[in-house]
Amino acid sequence: MDQVEKAVAFALDPSMDSSLKSQAIDFCEQVRLASDGWQLCLALFVRFPKSTPEARMFALQVLEDVLQNRFNSLQAAEAHYIRTTLMDFVKSEYVIGNGEEGEFSTEPPYLKNKFAHSLTLLFLQLYTSSWRGFFDEFLLFLRTNTTGTKKTNARAIDLFLRVLTSIDEEVANIVVPRGKDENNRNTIIKDTMRIDDVQKITSILYELLKDYSETNKEIVESCLKIIGYYIAWIDISLIVNEAYISLLYQFLGDPRFRIAACECLTEIVYKGMKPLDKLKLIQILNLTEIMVRLDLSDDIDFVEHVAKLTNVLGAELCKIWEETDHSSEAKSAAYEQIVLLLPFLLKFLGDEYDDTSSAVFSFVTGIQSILKKQKKKKGELDGSQREFLATLLNVVVIKMRYDDETEWGGIDEDGEEEAQFLEIRKSLKGFLDAAWKIDEPLFTTYVHSAVISTLNNYQIRGNEIGWREFELALHLLYLYGEAQQGQLIYFHKQNNEIVGITPLGEMVLKMVESNISAYPHPSIPLYFFENAVRYYQFFETRSDLIPVVLQTFVDTRGLHHSNKQIRSRSCYLFHRFIKSLKSHMNGYVATILPMVQDLMIVRAELPPMFNSGNNIWGKDQAMNGAISDQIYLFEAVGTLITVDSIPSENQLKFAEEALNPFLAGMQQSLNVDENDPNHSLSVLQLHHLIMAIGSIGKGFPDAPKGQTPNVPWFGIFRQSTEATLVVLKRLDRFEIIRDAARFAFARFVNVMGTEILPYIPSLINGLLNESQVSELIDFLPFIGLIAHKFKPSIFSTLDNLILPLVNKVFLFLNQAPSGTDEALLLMDLRRAYLSFLLNLFNYGMEATLITELNRPHLETILQTVINYVKEVPDSPLLRTSFSILSKAISSWGGGLTKSSETDDMSIRPNGIGQSLPGFDRFMYEQIFPICFELPMKSSFNRADGQTVLVLSEICGILKTMLLQQDSLFVDYLKNVLFPSMNCPSELAEEFIQALRQLEVKALRKYFQSFIQKFKS
Repeated sequence: MDQVEKAVAFALDPSMDSSLKSQAIDFCEQVRLASDGWQLCLALFVRFPKSTPEARMFALQVLEDVLQNRFNSLQAAEAHYIRTTLMDFVKSEYVIGNGEEGEFSTEPPYLKNKFAHSLTLLFLQLYTSSWRGFFDEFLLFLRTNTTGTKKTNARAIDLFLRVLTSIDEEVANIVVPRGKDENNRNTIIKDTMRIDDVQKITSILYELLKDYSETNKEIVESCLKIIGYYIAWIDISLIVNEAYISLLYQFLGDPRFRIAACECLTEIVYKGMKPLDKLKLIQILNLTEIMVRLDLSDDIDFVEHVAKLTNVLGAELCKIWEETDHSSEAKSAAYEQIVLLLPFLLKFLGDEYDDTSSAVFSFVTGIQSILKKQKKKKGELDGSQREFLATLLNVVVIKMRYDDETEWGGIDEDGEEEAQFLEIRKSLKGFLDAAWKIDEPLFTTYVHSAVISTLNNYQIRGNEIGWREFELALHLLYLYGEAQQGQLIYFHKQNNEIVGITPLGEMVLKMVESNISAYPHPSIPLYFFENAVRYYQFFETRSDLIPVVLQTFVDTRGLHHSNKQIRSRSCYLFHRFIKSLKSHMNGYVATILPMVQDLMIVRAELPPMFNSGNNIWGKDQAMNGAISDQIYLFEAVGTLITVDSIPSENQLKFAEEALNPFLAGMQQSLNVDENDPNHSLSVLQLHHLIMAIGSIGKGFPDAPKGQTPNVPWFGIFRQSTEATLVVLKRLDRFEIIRDAARFAFARFVNVMGTEILPYIPSLINGLLNESQVSELIDFLPFIGLIAHKFKPSIFSTLDNLILPLVNKVFLFLNQAPSGTDEALLLMDLRRAYLSFLLNLFNYGMEATLITELNRPHLETILQTVINYVKEVPDSPLLRTSFSILSKAISSWGGGLTKSSETDDMSIRPNGIGQSLPGFDRFMYEQIFPICFELPMKSSFNRADGQTVLVLSEICGILKTMLLQQDSLFVDYLKNVLFPSMNCPSELAEEFIQALRQLEVKALRKYFQSFIQKFKS
């Protein structure tokens, strides 16, 4: 035993020599695994004088390992020995006290809990078979060696309550995941305890509550917690009786015990019961009458717990209301109880502390659901219900206000307090949305009144009023639109003439006319912009107010604000506003563009702790900083330049003024020598400049499909294209340059139309040579976009691209992933690759796969599709794979089919499905077998919606083949495929008949039954 004690000390000593520490750990592990190690450890734990707490903790861990994992290996005598040894220790340590003075054992709390858990594990093994007297033994200990006037022993009580808690954790706690065997065992234990031991437990708990209420707060609180634990699975009448409930209500009014009593009552109300039984319980408890008398003035924690009790009461009553018949008395009785609780709901919801407020959210949801259903049934709410809903709205809105201690913009404690408030606000928004659905007129009247009165106050008193009131009003205006379903209406019209303005229109108009955006707090102009963009359609009618909003955007309230957060968001919102109202911007372009000219400057900044190197940046890192916001401003500028009504010479002038500085900057940065210390900065600057040009291009309209654009800005974009390719050719080893070039070309393609085609090969070479997995995932859709846009002109370019592109994809896909993140990337690459192949067929460009250059590699490409079908259990990917195979068969399956007029075999005259030499063999050897192999796999879940779509694709393949090769395909099924599957001939004939007669949808349903019959 001394060796074990030393080994534990060595193993836990951080200053111990590593070699000795390792030896000590190995020795402890040997003791744990030894067949008699538990005996040594049991003796070490109970011996007196006591070993160190660390050694005794280790001893209990070894014993628990045996009790949990190796108990069946013990002889009956060994199990009995453990039981008697532990109970003897209980008697000596927790009943007699081993000569210790004091009310409780001096064992460390963690050791008491561990010992209680060890006793519980032994209890689990023996209680129902050979230790039915477990609780009787403990109850006897409780009444042994008592002191003074007490009828029970506090030392023994301490351990007994820990054991009861541990038993609940092991037997009844639903949070702990358990297997079927454990659940069955626990059910038997609970049933056995219910026979008579539970009655004994509840009786002794009641006695302890009474006896120790004046002398020991900890014992009372522990008893109340245990009642709360056990109430979920014991007979409720053992607790809900006059004696117990009177005592609980007494504790509820006692500052020492009221929180524990409140938690206990909450668990009692929460107990799972039938609706009518639960209603009867709530009526018996009559908690609303008790709660009225509670002192809720000074204890924040207690108020929160009463709020939780209110929430459970309310949520349970709402559940009863929902689950009972409309005409039943129970429904009316449940609603009466709900009404009694509503004042408490409003009080706690409006509490200044968010924890208290959020505690009743479930009750709010429940009562709103009831009101919605009553409104639907009756057509309208009654007076008291509308009054409650109006009060609820007011409480919710007030609760949405920033409190005086919470600052806007995350400047307090890293924004944690504000983040918590915004999370609460998000939940409160749901209550506003629900209120709109319950009573739209009431909701509209309230919001309209609140917003208009607040903005009127601003016009009267100005900056005297704190920012929180105005932020709330503008937030409420925004949420009003969020709550609406359907088109927002700002004006009343008759015969297309405006005859009035709606409440929403009045609120937006008041927001603009009040000049609230001038309030000197950053939150106010920001919400002004949010609302202006949210309600942009208002300005389509009141276009006279557009310059007011534009001025606000471009001055120090928006794009030129001193607060970075405001500038950042303003760029995006400005872009949205301009884009949404482009047709109304004619008169303002010449004024607005000069006002943002100073913001059209790109300045790259290397990140802190920068370490130079060729590929140290990813695109996300490169977009950190001002550029991430500026790209929205640049796109807005592009949109303004191309307003239709602007003369073409002005459009060219504006375009050159916007783009020429960027082109000059590219040339300057490109001239920086690679050995220059500023080279890394110049690379980042080039990335930003290319992104800026591409972003401006996003604001320009698309060229007519298949045509050269006849527009004044064509020349400047050709310069931009050529400049971008020069940078890419020089610096294609940098990922951020490749990414920026791909981004810019995605816009050049649309702006320049067919004139971009000569530049595509150079772009592809620059992007593909050095690309990584993540880039290929983006590159493949980009090539698909080009193929779609410029078919068939792009044919020769694609012809030369297919092989290097596929080889690059295979290079990555053939590598084993180094971790989860890389595995996910490769899966995304697989999807992108398959989508690319599918799009070649969808865009009519599949002929690129069978050119002289690519035909020798077609089978390899299609074989990868087959392999993914076999290897990857991903339904969307499987569907894409079978779509590719289906289209390949349609394109190249060809073959012979019987003419309707003769019995000769002839090529089908419409030319569909022309035969490709060698493709027949691939179909019969690879495609058709997998059409049956995959659905037969156990992993193929035929009930899953995505899998059903896969099955539809398979059926489409089979129907297509029947159409193209008819008897040849049927002979193959009869004489080759089905015999190889050992499919009964009757079932095979049935399948062929279904294949001939049924359409794809019906065939899919039959295929499912075919699989079931085949497997059976």
